[in-house]
Amino acid sequence: MSVTTTPTPRLFLVDGYALIYRAFHATGGGRPLATSRGENTAIPWGIANFLERLRKTHHPEYLGWVHDAGLSDREVMYSEYKATRVSLEPEAQADFDRGVERVETLLAAQRIPLLELAGYEADDVIATLALKGVAAGVEVVVVSPDKDLLQLVRPGIRILNPYHGRPGATTEKWYDLSNAAERLGVPPEQVVDFLALVGDTSDNVPGVKGIGEKGAVELLTKWGSLDAILAHVDELTPPRAQKAIAAGIESAKLSKALVSAQYDLRIDLDLAALIVEPPDVATLRALYVELEFNTLARSLGEADADAAAAAAVAQPAAAAIPTTYTTVDTLDALHALVAKARATGRIAFDTETELEPGAPPVVAALRANLVSIAIALAPGEAYYLPLAHRTPGGQSMLDFGDISVAADTPVVRNLPPLTDATMAPLVALLEDPAVAKIAQNAKYDILVLRRAGVRVRGLAFDTMLGSYLLEPGRRSHGLDALAFELLHHTMIPYDAVTGKGKQQIPFGEVAIERARDYSCEDADYTWRLWEHFAPQLEAQGLTHLLTALELPLVDVLAEMEWVGVTINLSWFASLKTRFSAERTLVERRIWDEAGEEFNINSNPQLREILFGKLGLPIKKKTATGPSTDASVLQELADEGHTLPVLLMEYRELAKLESTYLDALPALVNPRTGRLHTSYQQTVAATGRLSSSDPNLQNIPIRTAVGRDIRRGFVPREGWQFLAADYSQIELRLLAHLSQDPAFVTAFRAGGDIHRQTAAVIFGVELDAVTSEMRARAKTINFATIYGQGPFSLAKQLKIAQDEAKQFINTYFERFAGVRRYLDDCVRFAKEKGYAETLIGRRRAIPEIKDRNFNVRAFGERIAQNSPIQGSAADLIKQAMLDVSAALAASGMTSTLLLQVHDELVFEAPPEELDALRPLVQRAMEGAATLSVPLVVDIGVGPNWLEAK
Repeated sequence: MSVTTTPTPRLFLVDGYALIYRAFHATGGGRPLATSRGENTAIPWGIANFLERLRKTHHPEYLGWVHDAGLSDREVMYSEYKATRVSLEPEAQADFDRGVERVETLLAAQRIPLLELAGYEADDVIATLALKGVAAGVEVVVVSPDKDLLQLVRPGIRILNPYHGRPGATTEKWYDLSNAAERLGVPPEQVVDFLALVGDTSDNVPGVKGIGEKGAVELLTKWGSLDAILAHVDELTPPRAQKAIAAGIESAKLSKALVSAQYDLRIDLDLAALIVEPPDVATLRALYVELEFNTLARSLGEADADAAAAAAVAQPAAAAIPTTYTTVDTLDALHALVAKARATGRIAFDTETELEPGAPPVVAALRANLVSIAIALAPGEAYYLPLAHRTPGGQSMLDFGDISVAADTPVVRNLPPLTDATMAPLVALLEDPAVAKIAQNAKYDILVLRRAGVRVRGLAFDTMLGSYLLEPGRRSHGLDALAFELLHHTMIPYDAVTGKGKQQIPFGEVAIERARDYSCEDADYTWRLWEHFAPQLEAQGLTHLLTALELPLVDVLAEMEWVGVTINLSWFASLKTRFSAERTLVERRIWDEAGEEFNINSNPQLREILFGKLGLPIKKKTATGPSTDASVLQELADEGHTLPVLLMEYRELAKLESTYLDALPALVNPRTGRLHTSYQQTVAATGRLSSSDPNLQNIPIRTAVGRDIRRGFVPREGWQFLAADYSQIELRLLAHLSQDPAFVTAFRAGGDIHRQTAAVIFGVELDAVTSEMRARAKTINFATIYGQGPFSLAKQLKIAQDEAKQFINTYFERFAGVRRYLDDCVRFAKEKGYAETLIGRRRAIPEIKDRNFNVRAFGERIAQNSPIQGSAADLIKQAMLDVSAALAASGMTSTLLLQVHDELVFEAPPEELDALRPLVQRAMEGAATLSVPLVVDIGVGPNWLEAK
């Protein structure tokens, strides 16, 4: 006869604030997670992921989340208790409070009870409920990274530290009676006494000064308890420990009282209320979408009946559309498709590609080979055109779950390549401007097809751009995210088709049926998103911005990316040698200043040198100790400390070396011999273009090393660079938008605007303006655009905050029109909910109505600077269109190569320079009509630096 034993049910009690603080500081001083609206989501992100892991990994039977509630006896007993935890800057405190609110909403959606007792800490509630849980016959698991809760370990109670190891790690560590002593060196019954001796920095428990962890373990091993130690002070050894204990008796007693958990609170254990239930999927999904946790939202799936019902209500038409995806692999079928597409007059298309051998996984369009094309003609109706599929090479069987392809599969049937004469009807369709084209991230497909010999024309809609214009602050404008969030459809993941990691196969080896469904779905949902976005753009007056500016710009940017730019590889090699030598010299100077050699790239070693050995003041703390980030080093350098100056120089050299000297030569396309950056229209919420792979917009121009890098950008042999740069465009736009008489007059007068501004601010004649006055006026001018307050301005000018405030007040007294304009921007945004540029680009600002002061102030700054920065972005884009059109009409061979901030860079043969200069100047200065003149500075030279 066999006996079946039933596992003891488990009660998980989560130390809520311990996990919340961990999540809040998880970035280690780095850039926090934030939504497109600017909400810091570090706390809800950390907790949401923790709860997902807890449910899936441990399947708890009972679960309770425990919080502190109100002022506890410990805080009354010792006012400094936990002071280090709650001492946050106002903005950080606002982020923390909002994060806690989000966690409480998350717990409700997860159907997890929140347990708290007024006047008591979570530790005491957990201790009391844990003992009651053992008495009720359940196994208790206390979930916390805090070491003080090790005192609870006993038969029936274990500790789970969900964040064992380095900061940000998700490695778990379990503690029970068999291993509880590993963490502190003492068993659970001595944890309280150990912490009374050494203190606890996380809770600001003082302990006994002069007693470290090793000494505490030795004392407790010999004497057994704190009481015994205090009773035998005269007998303690070594003398140093005896002296420390004698001087710290009262501190030890206080510390013991602070760290001792209470087990007898008046709170009942209601196991029935703690039974784990499935989450409220519809509510949880809505919360994840609001917080832009798209991966978590998709992980909920569509199986839940409530979520499916909600999706059906939100998008009944989409849910009812039948789906037919067809493979077109014969010329007859192709001709039929082309005829139907021409009759429809509109197609949505998508390409599938694979990187050419040896290509880095960047700038993929110019290093990608075309595998196939998908074309949609209506919602649910799409066609797959396999052009370059093949059987998996040399593998007997590929198995990726539902993907299974045998090596002896006959060669797949493909259409001829696009260059084949029989494919002329399809090529003509793609190149016909009369057939409207819809795409998602169209520039990629345009470049891929150009490599295959096709020049796509007739682009009528890009769903990525449509999404961006409607919500420029959205975290992702990717097809998967848009389909999921707006159409309630989960797209087939790419790795579900190709596999993952080492077993991933190229797209050309995917079974055609799987490839068809994947690619046709992309084209299909691109069509559906067009139907979703087009009426919204029209309703908000944004259609013209799309069709007249952003869509035409796609072709201009595609041409710039196609042409690329040359870099002088031998110059970069020489710079690499020089930078390495300079970095080595700085490294030795750092070691000399520190008095020893150490790993400069190791933050723990650097912290020990700066704040331990040298005793420099700590400016900012992170979860792992004092911060050594750039702002801290700058602050220490401003105070006159030498080592931080050297460290900043070292980091700058190392960054430039890795980002440019190493990366740029590696990104040169071997086929063209040129560097091809990629321009994005949908990244910056202001409308600014950005570049990546490589990013050419962050090369510093004010440092010698940055200028040396620019010197390495050269035109093709025998040609010259022409660089055209808008002069003070944002200030000119501020003058135009504000119509401040003094500002407008200053610009119309010409000359140095910062000198003229200084004369107005300081009330002196122009010839009496000093260089210091001009520098301060320039800083204040730009501080106005970016909405900086006295605190930021004081740091920039290195003056007292009161003095900075007076500068700002004086500025707005002299330029009262600017003050009125900025106030009007805030009023407009509060009324409309968005800011608007000169030509109607909108940026939603939900923060401006937030109940939190700091969030609201952030929204007001956005309301003030978005019209200026956004209008500048619109202006340079219009200039690019006008210049490109003028170049095409002129018949010149000169080419627009780069756009960096307010600058356009061209390469031209010498004989065209005299004609190119006025052409560019007319186009750029005529891109908009303002009440102040637009001024363009133009330079010519043999490299980018000398063309400035």
